[in-house]
Amino acid sequence: MPLQSHCNRLKPEDIFGLLQEINHEEDLEGALRVLTKRGLDFFNSIMAGIWLWQDEKFQSLAISARTELQQKFLLNLLPTDFSMFSERGGQAPKMIIHVIDDAGNELNITDSDGVNCFSAWGNILREFGVRRILCVPLIHFGQLLGVLTLFSDDLTSFDRESVHWLEQLIPLISSNVYEQQLRLAALEREQALSLLLRGTEILVKAVSEVQLLAEAGEMAMEILYLEAGFFHMEEEGEWELRAPFGRLKQFETVWEEWIQKDKQKKHLLSYVPNLAPTLRVLNEDDQKDMPHLVKKILIQPIATYRGIVGELWLLDSGMRDIEQTQEILSAFVRMLSMALETIRQRQELKLLAMTDHLTGILNRQGFEQRILGEMAGTLRRGTTFLFLLLDLDGFKNLNDSQGHPIGDLALRHLAQNLQKSVRQEDIVARTGGDEFAVILTDLKLGPDAMKLMERLKDTLGLEKYGLGISIGVAEFPTESQDYETLYKVSDHRLYVGKQNGKGHIVTRNIKL
Repeated sequence: MPLQSHCNRLKPEDIFGLLQEINHEEDLEGALRVLTKRGLDFFNSIMAGIWLWQDEKFQSLAISARTELQQKFLLNLLPTDFSMFSERGGQAPKMIIHVIDDAGNELNITDSDGVNCFSAWGNILREFGVRRILCVPLIHFGQLLGVLTLFSDDLTSFDRESVHWLEQLIPLISSNVYEQQLRLAALEREQALSLLLRGTEILVKAVSEVQLLAEAGEMAMEILYLEAGFFHMEEEGEWELRAPFGRLKQFETVWEEWIQKDKQKKHLLSYVPNLAPTLRVLNEDDQKDMPHLVKKILIQPIATYRGIVGELWLLDSGMRDIEQTQEILSAFVRMLSMALETIRQRQELKLLAMTDHLTGILNRQGFEQRILGEMAGTLRRGTTFLFLLLDLDGFKNLNDSQGHPIGDLALRHLAQNLQKSVRQEDIVARTGGDEFAVILTDLKLGPDAMKLMERLKDTLGLEKYGLGISIGVAEFPTESQDYETLYKVSDHRLYVGKQNGKGHIVTRNIKL
């Protein structure tokens, strides 16, 4: 395409040729770079730039200039310099021509009510010899997409004819920008949905809540293009920060403190979750204790059939508008909620299968799983533990004389007192009708152990039901290294104790 000097008149074929060249570009940035580069010659300019209106501000996309120094100037031109286009009060922005006179003063010679926006750059513009500036808004069906700005060192530039051609060209360029943005948004949406579908398989395979939240955080960054965030989860009435992702991994404590301070500001005794997606725009006071700049927080509640069980906090430093991802985000959180509910139901079923429904402590199945784990840990530590089998004395007579409901009360009473009497690391279970098992971890048979077991026996409070207790004791791994044999040793000693008057604690050192 032949270049046009300011002495030549633009022809329709020049404009059509420019449009063809723009349409041959595969991406938006390349297309607009063609426009700014050709705009230097077509409109007798020394600098040309296009700034697109994105995320409530202007962002430079394509610039062209005659010199490297002019190129640097355009790169540093602030988005706020185009505020006249973004603050229109509902009016469509208009093309504006500014003239810089010999004294360096900036004049507005159009009928637009735009303000003089380049006065801060007066000295630099004078150095470049800029005499005219043309600001042309890119508008598609009333929507502001961006602004094309041309700088010329010739007072005869931007005459009626060149402005006429621009008026014909800009709507076509605006349509091209709009279509490219739609195409890009559709591509991003398609990619996000594809990742979301693949992510479903990942989340469904998570076997624990810890794994689920860790996977979900990584997915959130990939699907939603987020910088950082965390999960705020409720556990037995308390809310805690969990699974931070992105650049927050080292700042859990800082954010926990920030949430506590925010709660105090609102005079809340306990944290109140958000019932709907909530966008918080933070002021300077909110930001002062943060380790990184955060302008907005999008809080997405995580709900199951039980209600709000947690929140996903997404942090925006202004690099990306997280509000635009709301639809994908909602689908993501729904998928996360279902995976979370599946894991919790699975855990509840597992817990029910391992729990005695009458007393609430471990049943035989749960106890066998726990003792196998404790055996492995004991061997690894090189220590011992004591395996106690307990059997109620007089329980059959209680059931026969006072009925099973009273017998059930006695069993619950024994289970509660056993749990209160042992250490947190010890294990308590109901392994049969009136048979209970206790593991006293990291303990060796000896005088101290006997005193401990006597105290345990004395604190069970069975007198109120007219009951007693017999205990058979075996030591692991001294007397056996497998569960079945260990159980038989304890059970035999329990039988010996009951046959010899009941109420005894029988170990290998005691002969009855």
